[in-house]
Amino acid sequence: MILRRACLRQCPPPERSSTTPRTISRSILKWRISSRIIALFIPFFILTTSAHSQTRSASLDSLGPLIRVSIKGNVRSISTDLKGSYRLRYEKVTIASVTNSVVSFSFSDDGTPSAKLSHEEFFFLSPITIVPADSSNGRDDSTITGEGIKVDSETYPGDMEIIPENNGGFRLVNIVHLEAYLRGVVPNELVNNLTQDELQACMAQAIAARNFAFYRMSQMDTTDFDVYSDTRDQVYTGIEGYKSITDSAVEMTRGMIVEYDGQPARCFFFSTCGGHTASVQNIWRGQPALPYLQGVSDINPETGTAFCAASPKFNWRTEFTGPELDKLVRENLAVASPIYAGDPVEGRVVNLRVIDRLKSSRVDTLEIVMDDGTHYFVRGDRTRYLLKNHGQILNSSLFKLKIIRSLSGRIERVILRGRGDGHGVGMCQYGAIGMSKAGYTYRQILAHYYPGTEVVKVY
Repeated sequence: MILRRACLRQCPPPERSSTTPRTISRSILKWRISSRIIALFIPFFILTTSAHSQTRSASLDSLGPLIRVSIKGNVRSISTDLKGSYRLRYEKVTIASVTNSVVSFSFSDDGTPSAKLSHEEFFFLSPITIVPADSSNGRDDSTITGEGIKVDSETYPGDMEIIPENNGGFRLVNIVHLEAYLRGVVPNELVNNLTQDELQACMAQAIAARNFAFYRMSQMDTTDFDVYSDTRDQVYTGIEGYKSITDSAVEMTRGMIVEYDGQPARCFFFSTCGGHTASVQNIWRGQPALPYLQGVSDINPETGTAFCAASPKFNWRTEFTGPELDKLVRENLAVASPIYAGDPVEGRVVNLRVIDRLKSSRVDTLEIVMDDGTHYFVRGDRTRYLLKNHGQILNSSLFKLKIIRSLSGRIERVILRGRGDGHGVGMCQYGAIGMSKAGYTYRQILAHYYPGTEVVKVY
C-alpha cells in the first residue's frame, strides 16, 4: 500500500496567556450555559470560556460546559487506541477517518510532529483533534457512552487533542463535558468500595468537585487546558474507573454547585481533618478569611467522636533520625519557606520546636535551630513540606513532636504523632462519609463544612 504523507504546517500554537477577567452574576451564568458557560464571578476569580454553536444548547444544558483536561504533558510519543469510529481534525477540517484503529504521534528526525495511521502519515505543527465520527461541530454530545480513546491503561470519553509544545514534546488534552469529567473524578476522590449508606457523601463530593472545576476553569492561565488529571487538581481517570454509586451521585446532583452570598464558593476538600478543620487564612498565608472556609468541629454530637475517625490516617506516627532531620532541613527549607531560598543551610539541627498552634491545634509556627545559632521559621501548612520524606509530604500539620537525645545532647530521633491527612481547609472527605453513615444529607454535609452556603442548580 502506498504511504501518503501530508504536510500540515502553520505557525506553532500561541504561548499561554492570561485574560483580564470580567465580573458577572449567576443569573447571567444560566443564560450563557448553552455556549460553554461561563462567565461567573467568584471571590478572586472568574469563569470565562469560548462560545460554541447554538445547536449544542440542549446538550450543554444537560451535560454542562466543556472542560479541557491535561492527561499527559511533555511526552515525546503517544499511542492512542480508538474504540469505534473517529475523525482526525486539523483546523476544523477532517484529514482522516478511522475505525478501531491505533494512531501514534511522535517526532521525525528533524523534530517535526507526525501522526501515523496504519497506511498514512501526517506532519503537523498545530493541534490535531480526535473526535467521534458522529459528533457535530467536532464535539461528542454523548460523552458518557462506553466508546472511547485509550491511552496507556485508561479509556477516555469525548475528544482528544494532541498539542505540539515548544519544549519538543506533546500535551494530550481530553475535552469532555463537565458531567462526564466528574464521573471520572468522584470515584478517585473518595475511598474504594463505597456502600449505599455513603451515597450522600458521594453527592456532596460531586458538588464540591464541580465547584472546584469551575474555579480552575476560571483562572485562564493557559490556552491549552483547564485542569490537570492528577493531584495538582483533581484525580481524573477514564471509563474503566466509573462506579455505579458515584455515577448516581453525579447524576442526582447534575448542575448543582455551592454558593455563598449568591456567588459560587471556592470549595476545597481533603482526606481527613482529625477532629477539626482549619481556616483558610491560617493555612495559606495571604488568602482572604472567607466566612465559609473557617475551621469547624468535626465531632459527632451524638457519639462524641470525630466523624472522620474511621480514616486510616486519623492517627499516625512517623519518626526521623538526627542525620535524616538534618538532610530534610537542608533539602526542603527553601521550598517550605522561600524567604530562605538564597541561604544555603549548613550544619546540623540542634532543636526543633512548635512555637504556637492554631485553634484547630495544627502547627502555626515551627522553629528550627542550627548548631551555628541560626534560627529558621516555617509557618502553617508549609511544615508538611519541610518534613517531606521519600517524596511524600507530611500527612498533616496537626502533630506533636518528641525529641530523643543522646547523652551528649545531640538529636538521635524525632518522633511525630499526628492526626489527619491533608491541608485541613473545607470539606473533610472521611468526615463526609461518617456524616453520611450517620444519616446526614448531602446538603447538611456541605452546610457543615462550608457554613453559610447553600446548594443551587445552575444548569
